This record gives sequence, structure tokens and C-alpha cells, in this order.
Amino acid sequence: MSRHDRWLLIRLAAQNVGRRRLRAMFLGAAVMLGVGIAFASFVAGWALWQGMAQSFARMGADLVVVPRGTLVNITASLLTVQPTDATLPADLAQRIAAVSGIARVAPQRIVPALVEGQNVNLIAFDPAQDFSVLSWLETRTAAPVEGLIAGGALRNALGDTLSVCGMPMRVSGRLAKTGVGPFDDSYFLSFAALADVVSFCRRSEARSTPAAPTKVEETPPVAGMRHADVCSGALELDRVSAFLLQLSPAAKLDDVKFALASLADVKIVEGNGVLTSSRQALSTLLIGMAAFTALELTALLILLSLLFSAIVQERHREIGLLRAMGAKPNQVMTIVLAEAAVITGLGGLAGLGFGAAVLLTFARSLGFYFALAGVPFSWPPAAVLEGAAALAIVFSVTLGFLGAFVPAWRVRRMAPYALIQAEAR
Repeated sequence: MSRHDRWLLIRLAAQNVGRRRLRAMFLGAAVMLGVGIAFASFVAGWALWQGMAQSFARMGADLVVVPRGTLVNITASLLTVQPTDATLPADLAQRIAAVSGIARVAPQRIVPALVEGQNVNLIAFDPAQDFSVLSWLETRTAAPVEGLIAGGALRNALGDTLSVCGMPMRVSGRLAKTGVGPFDDSYFLSFAALADVVSFCRRSEARSTPAAPTKVEETPPVAGMRHADVCSGALELDRVSAFLLQLSPAAKLDDVKFALASLADVKIVEGNGVLTSSRQALSTLLIGMAAFTALELTALLILLSLLFSAIVQERHREIGLLRAMGAKPNQVMTIVLAEAAVITGLGGLAGLGFGAAVLLTFARSLGFYFALAGVPFSWPPAAVLEGAAALAIVFSVTLGFLGAFVPAWRVRRMAPYALIQAEAR
């Protein structure tokens, strides 16, 4: 079939849509409602999932693995442990992660240090594995969060340069207040930044005159800041103070605790069981929303199939005359499928507008309520919205193809005289 023939068949299908405008409008409205609600459900579900995930992440860990004898500040949120000299080997994380039911393992290391002449604690964490620190990030610089992150009780402003054991470091983020003392009164940095501080401490005593710095290790110490009594260059970097654990949605808390009990010289601290159950139920809620949307679209597909069956049956004589005039079976099938694609495609475009209106209404009503409850409603990134809109259009056209395929295939196999006689009967 040439390009000209295909274009001619598409024009014929578009003309057929215009012949029965009221029916096409109702059919397009059904597609608009289905696609619009599906699009709005996806975007709203994404926004609420992000907001609820952030809120649940602020609840801290489900379990904390610490050295035996270490104190843990038992609060509503397990975010960190009390400062301690006891440590665990960092490679223990691999054994913990292998336990069934554990989704994430976030190591932390608490180190006493001298910041601007004051004794404070540095809490090192792994940004790639973290779920309890960055979720509390309130303000940050435009650049990636590097250097120091100030706890909620500290008064440092973004961009301030502080002396950490004599090494100048910039404050690139601030956390919101959590109500957990050791968390609010500490500075946070990555394990890589902690290694830089330790390396700086090892080299600082050997320096006599400052030189132009080219690396972190070559940065001159801040004048007048003593750090030898608190900051140690002999700090072991392959040790951690605690492992914060987050369970998978289907995990059972008692089973995980029993498996972790086999580890030597550790203590397992349990968080708030109600918060853990609520966080695990979040995945079930989202799966339920996805299942509801899938059932809605399946019902729409069945409805389209029934409607196009009736439409094709109503036009048996017309199709029979086309076949008698020389139209091939594939050309007849193309006309029917193109007509379905035009109607559902236009319905999909209208569905995007309808879905956008639903989302704006949701954001101004329930979204505001969720924000008051501590669950922020934030729109997905532009790339996600564009991808969802394109997918909605493609899906609406595909829905029309699938709904009309069986009726078109059945009429394709019928002889021209049978089609003409079928309508006469």
C-alpha cells in the first residue's frame, strides 16, 4: 500500500467520524474521562508518594544496629545514636544487607571535633545510602550539597566558612529542627569529607609555612585554631558508630531482629512500631491506586470494544459496497482502525486538559490539606510530566486500536455479499 493510499484511507476515516458527530463526541468523552483520570491519578500519586516518602523518611530508621553498650536516644524518630567511642567494622554492612527483609542500610560515624573553637560532634554519613539526614534538609546552596551541613539548633548561615579541626569548610546546607538533641547540635558531612579532615589533621602538624593550596590536603590551617587535643589524624576510617536500617514493605520486624541477633557484639534497637507499619503500608496503598487505575482502563477498553462492534455491525452494507468496488480486506481494516485512532486520540488530548484541571483542583484543596498535615504536594519534574502526557496520548490511540481490532478483524474475513445481505436481514 502506497503512502498516497494510506493517506486517502485516513481521510476517509476522518470523514466517517464527522458523519456521526454526536456519537463520536460521546465516545471521545468516554476516552477523555478515562485518560484524564488515569493521567491525574499518576501525577497526584507521584506527588503524594514523594511527599509521603519524605515524611516517612523523617521518622528515621526502623532498626538501629550499634555496638553493645551504646546508648540510643529513644525518641519518636531514630535518626542517630548518642556520641560514643565504641565502633563497628564498616564491612559489617554487607552482612546486614544480606538479611532478608532489609531494604536499606545507612552507616553513620560520630566523631568529636573542634569547629570554630567549640567542641561539637561531626556525623559522617553516606549520601547514597542515607534516608535520615538529607530528608531533613531545609535549605541548601544551588550547588550539590558538599562540605558541612548544619544541624537545626546551630546558627550558621549558608555559605559560611568554618574551621573544622583547623581546616576551612563551607556550610552548604541546613537541617530543620528534629527535637533530637544529638542530631540538632551536630554538623554532618560525607565519609569522603571526613577522610579529607583526617588527612588534613595528619599533615597539619608537619606544616610550617602556608603555601598556595591546590588540594584539600594542602589547605593551610586557620590561624589561632588549636585542634591537636580533639582532632586525631589516627582516626580509623573503616569503622562506623551505627547502622540505620529500613525494612522492606513485606518484612516482619521480629524475623529481622531474630536474624540480626546472630551478629556478635551488637545491640539491636527498635524504633516506633506504629511508624514502621505506616511506612510499610505506603507501598500497599500505591499498589492499590495503580490496580484501581488499571481496572478502570480495562473497563474502558471493554466499553470501546463493544461500541466499535456495534458501529461496525451498523455499517456492514457500507463496508460490503466498498469491498464490492474493489477495496481490499486490509484497506477496510485500516479505515476502521484509523477511525478508532482519530476518535480516541482526540479524546486523549482532551483528557490531558481534563486531567490538568483535576490536578489543579486537587492541589488547591486536598493538596493544601496534605501540606498542613506535613505531607508536601510537589509537582513531578518537567521531564516526568512531559513523558506522562506523551504516554497518555499514545495509550489513548493504542486503546482505540485494541478496542476496534476484533470488530475490524471479523468484518475483514466476511465476503462482500455476506456483508450486504447481513444488513438487509
